[in-house]
Amino acid sequence: MPTKYSTKYPDFASWLVVTLFGVSVVLMWLPALNTPFWGDDYVFLSAAHATNLTPAPWWSDFWPSTSLKFWRPLSQEAYWRLIDALLHGNAYATHVMSLSLHVLASMGVALLAFVTARARQWSRPRMTAVLAGMVYAGLAMHILPVHWAAAANNSLLTLFTTLCLTAWIYSAETEGLRRVLLLASIPLWLMLALLTKESAVLTVALMLIMRLFTGQRLAGRTELITLIVCATVTAIWLVLHAQFTAGTDAAYRLTLGANLVRNAVAFAAWMANIPREAVRMASDGAWLRALAWMAATAIPMLVASTIAFWSGRSRLGPSQWLAIVLFAGIAYGPYFLLSWNSYAYYAAIAAILPAIALAHCSIDNPRLPIILALLALSSWVAVTGTRQLDHPGLIGRARWAESMLQDLQHRQVDEPLWVAVHDDHRFYAVGTAGLAWRLNLPAGSIHVGEHCPADAAQCLRIDDDGRWQLLAGSSKP
Repeated sequence: MPTKYSTKYPDFASWLVVTLFGVSVVLMWLPALNTPFWGDDYVFLSAAHATNLTPAPWWSDFWPSTSLKFWRPLSQEAYWRLIDALLHGNAYATHVMSLSLHVLASMGVALLAFVTARARQWSRPRMTAVLAGMVYAGLAMHILPVHWAAAANNSLLTLFTTLCLTAWIYSAETEGLRRVLLLASIPLWLMLALLTKESAVLTVALMLIMRLFTGQRLAGRTELITLIVCATVTAIWLVLHAQFTAGTDAAYRLTLGANLVRNAVAFAAWMANIPREAVRMASDGAWLRALAWMAATAIPMLVASTIAFWSGRSRLGPSQWLAIVLFAGIAYGPYFLLSWNSYAYYAAIAAILPAIALAHCSIDNPRLPIILALLALSSWVAVTGTRQLDHPGLIGRARWAESMLQDLQHRQVDEPLWVAVHDDHRFYAVGTAGLAWRLNLPAGSIHVGEHCPADAAQCLRIDDDGRWQLLAGSSKP
């Protein structure tokens, strides 16, 4: 039986503090609406626009005729066709969509926290749910899904995963037709998650871990049938995924080696609210600045977590602590094996149950204002610092690319266009797709190399320091 706890903090004061924390989270993410398109945004947008100009049916994205690097038909091809058709490729409106999806994903976490709190008979389940959703929404690991439209799949994955787990937990608390409908919806939510991102393949394992956390029995015939159906759906997806994908980039290959240690360290950093740009800065040799930034984000996060979990340690039993560790580790499982790439938002699913547990341990704590103030401080420092960075920072490169594109749009740029660039990392922020989309040029008429050909009519030269020149005819060096 769950332990009953007396309320240590008045309801009105708790709601006021939680509300102020929510306002802080909203204010922190609102500037992301002014982020321009960059990188893969242009690749997906131009491909979606080309597809929308053909009579290709909507389901063609789910059953491609050619092999892809990633088969994410719901969150990439179909999603971007919607962006092109309804939003007409407007960057501001697209980022409104991204932020809205992040809000929906956080509401999914809140809903899962609510049914979990009801299952465990926690005190103040509604307030716990609201706080869990806000804590999750305010984590710095979401900076790319909010600022980079191409990463919207992460918010969709969180939304479908939390709805799947919510139906799974709530079904054990109901009977009759409602229970049948909830169980029937689980494979549907799982299918949507699988069509969104590959890591959803571990959802069945997360379902079992959530039952360990809630202490609900797993003995009903309908529940076992549901698990079998979900496992079958996952197996079918694995077969289709193998059929539709080929030629994965080397950075995304799964290997066993030193990458395990590197990715484990990265995972610890993401869970401690350390921004990826701070890790990148350290790898580039700027150790003092990187360590200072890491400390400014990690220390408040760790202090807040310590206050919450230490004072609330008796509120969670041994099996629940074990479930939190298993949930986070398994949810991040595939990313431990990645040969190179590692982004903070990879830990988005792993952070769900820890955020719920943190909210539960904090909600009756008299130090709740301190806990939430420290969490807000950590995220604000991480997010604000990331936005202020110039190249090679991701958002800084996005602003650089937008500045160059706006300048080129006011010039006469004809085809064919040659681009001379040495820094491929910088050029990725605009790419051939970005130049073609913004300058209304055929993608095939843009040629990228290290030098301007002598016979090129026009050549865009991009120096290593980010300065650019549009050279024509005899003006080329």
